[in-house]
Amino acid sequence: MKSDDFRCKNCGGMMRFDPKSGNLKCENCETEEELPKVFTHKRHDIDDYEKRIKSKISEEKTIVQCSSCGAMVEMEPLETSKKCPYCDTNIVLSEKAVSVLEPDGIRPFIVDKREIGNLFSNWIKRRWFAPNVLKNLYQSGKITGIYLPYWSFDNNADSEYTAQGGIDRTETYEEDGKTKTRIVTDWYYVSGEVENKFRNVIMRASRTLNDRLLKSLGGFNVENTINFDSRYLSGYNSEIFKISMRQGYEEAKVKMENEIYNTISSDVLRRYDRVRDIRYSVYWSDEYYRLLLLPVYSMSYSFNGKSYQIVINGENGKIVGEYPKSAVKIAIAVILAVIALGLLFYYMNK
Repeated sequence: MKSDDFRCKNCGGMMRFDPKSGNLKCENCETEEELPKVFTHKRHDIDDYEKRIKSKISEEKTIVQCSSCGAMVEMEPLETSKKCPYCDTNIVLSEKAVSVLEPDGIRPFIVDKREIGNLFSNWIKRRWFAPNVLKNLYQSGKITGIYLPYWSFDNNADSEYTAQGGIDRTETYEEDGKTKTRIVTDWYYVSGEVENKFRNVIMRASRTLNDRLLKSLGGFNVENTINFDSRYLSGYNSEIFKISMRQGYEEAKVKMENEIYNTISSDVLRRYDRVRDIRYSVYWSDEYYRLLLLPVYSMSYSFNGKSYQIVINGENGKIVGEYPKSAVKIAIAVILAVIALGLLFYYMNK
């Protein structure tokens, strides 16, 4: 399979996407090639998904010839770009990236890889329980920039509900010869209808990185996506989706139904003091999806024989990740807490 060859027209060097300029930039002579930045909100009807799937994702590795050194390079089923291990040339398989579904939009990297060191340092400094040695553990060579696939969903949800609405009142009663008051709630049957409009609910379509970390990452500006162009992939890894749109949509609906529940609760609480026993049914309409490529940096490191993973939002630099806890710092925190409680108890009983 032929790969895209992003070579500088001036010196023949490799052109890589530069997050600062938003263009291709030659790593040798710094010549720039402007990239199109056409915003798009192209989306598809949910019911048309199966029609668009022409074939299943291949489980076989792809063998591609490097356009620079001629070496034959293996690419895993989920990879659409990587560096040649022999000459460091970028290999981008744009035709493979669209072999199942063409991405409907892309959000390019804004954070440069060279900024990750400072971001990591600031992040780990705020992790008080992390061992001090982690501040010097950062290695730029272990950072990987990846365009991860995400599903984005839009729909309308009309819900009919029943619930119990409670109205509080104060009543007096006698106890031990004293008159006291208490709050009593009277419950009433209520019903109603609410409407929710969901836009740009995104769900990851990759299983490569830690799912819990990706769910905590967020912050992508998916309202302003750019038309897909394989040149944005140059210098970065990328993946095709491995989680189907249908599965992603079912997971997205779980998030949507949580919001529907809160909307119903708020609707009841406009008229009552309390709410309980909410039950509802949803009619979904105007259901659309998009396949997006979003920028993420991934970093793994080992400490005392255990591996930890960090992911970084390639748009805004937000970091979420795992890190070891220092037993010494935890012990100090426990001791300080015991001392504080002891002093509090002393002064309260003084």
